[in-house]
Amino acid sequence: MRTRPRPLPGPPAGPAPAVRPSSAPSTPAAEAARSSAAFLDAALGDCAVDSETSPLRRVLLHRPGSELGRLVPENLHTLLFDDIPWLSAARREHDAFSCLLRDRGVAVVELADLLTAAAALPVGRRLLIDGTTRSAAAPGLGGLAGRELRDWLRDLPPAELAERLLLGATLAELPDRHRAVLRESLDAGDRQSDWPALPPLPNAMFVRDTLSWIGGHCTAGRMATPARAREGVLTEALLNTARVAGVLPAGDAAAAPLEGGDVMVAGPGCVVVGVGQRTSAAAAEGLARSLLTGGDVRRVLAVSLPRDRQTMHLDTVMTMVDHDTFLVSRAHHQTCRWHELVLDRRGEVRARPADDGFALLADALGLPAVRVVDTGDDGFAVRREQWSDSANVLALRPGLVVAYDRNTTANERLERAGIEVITFPGSELARGRGGPHCLSCPLVRDPA
Repeated sequence: MRTRPRPLPGPPAGPAPAVRPSSAPSTPAAEAARSSAAFLDAALGDCAVDSETSPLRRVLLHRPGSELGRLVPENLHTLLFDDIPWLSAARREHDAFSCLLRDRGVAVVELADLLTAAAALPVGRRLLIDGTTRSAAAPGLGGLAGRELRDWLRDLPPAELAERLLLGATLAELPDRHRAVLRESLDAGDRQSDWPALPPLPNAMFVRDTLSWIGGHCTAGRMATPARAREGVLTEALLNTARVAGVLPAGDAAAAPLEGGDVMVAGPGCVVVGVGQRTSAAAAEGLARSLLTGGDVRRVLAVSLPRDRQTMHLDTVMTMVDHDTFLVSRAHHQTCRWHELVLDRRGEVRARPADDGFALLADALGLPAVRVVDTGDDGFAVRREQWSDSANVLALRPGLVVAYDRNTTANERLERAGIEVITFPGSELARGRGGPHCLSCPLVRDPA
């Protein structure tokens, strides 16, 4: 039986330089480092999620920071936004979401606090900085520019380093000596002073995509777009710093994109993976191989999604609202194709097509049938609310979900189906094409 999660301490306060050997006399620096390590362990230890709807106990969020203020018309689409959110309003909306969760007994872990704690530890600082400046996370940087940025980041205190990992930095914001060296590199030499030597991460508020817990195992997101590549790298660094057990190996699919919005833990032993714009077939097969080989998961289903902006992840098309009930944008789901992924005798993944995806899902969950709640039957309402993530809700427990207040049609249909809906404003947050499910990464849920 799973034990109840430990109480979550507050984030460590103040900077923490390198840790001395444990035999050395205690110093403020050593105490701060121990506090940081304890916070990481409490936040990321003992995590387990074997259902999308069991009572939520601990969750990862990221309050939109100054990185969102780096969105301008010139970089909007490169950074995966369709419009520029009003930063202060987006923060108020996110604060309302966070308070709503806390008021219902959910322990909230902030991404910025995790990054600060990791940056206070020598191993964490090294992993964060090296990951940030390696070519996969910063594809526009040459060797000279990468080394110079590394040197600059190493000099920053933990809280400032954590902020810069998300905010990024323009040429003008670098100290003179580092800026002068970058000016001699091919990639930065002819750039304007507002050129992002380290690009911002405005999508970091959508923490669901960078970390997935499946039972007692987890996987760091391998992001499909250059704009988000560093987010997955930072998550991997956090897991390694905290020495989290149960991280699933990427194996042959290491280079294949896999994002958490495409991973649904439908119930104990049953996982559904979306395949489309952000998660590749190779990644879905690699995840299925790891899960089925490990034995904790008995059934892995795959849903091939339309490759459109408004159906970029599985959780933009459907989310769970009860142990047997799904909220679905049926107009968009009608073009999806379902398969079951199985292992053959040689351990190869085989895809078996299914004519009726929901019948397959019911069988995988051991249910006679699943219940489907449509987001709406008016074509205009469905398409309009799908743009603001009407199908993307977060379950706090079976039959209780959190949704954006603006998606009135979908919310009314949920309530008519007996699902309790708690709402908060999301007009600015929705401009990034993500709802409450995207904005949260469950770390601990009660056993299903």
